[in-house]
Amino acid sequence: MLVIAHHDIQDPEKFWASAQELTASMPDGLKLLSVYPSTDMKTGTCVWDGPSAVEVQKFIDDGVGSVSKNTCYEVNEAAAMGTPKMAAAATA
Repeated sequence: MLVIAHHDIQDPEKFWASAQELTASMPDGLKLLSVYPSTDMKTGTCVWDGPSAVEVQKFIDDGVGSVSKNTCYEVNEAAAMGTPKMAAAATA
């Protein structure tokens, strides 16, 4: 399932450095598809593929929860437009 993770970042330098480390050691079943930081790096939105929003939330909070407030939610793929899965299907 697709999961959106929205980050309200208190310490951008530490958050983004930690995020780089986290993506190198992700557990099986989680895949980071896209990362969209704001120009000031204090906000970010990421698209994940994972088993649940709860599992993505836990992984993110365990890794960067000390420097950001993170909100994760499942994408309603039937109502979504332009998802990574839709783009992959269009090029297949």
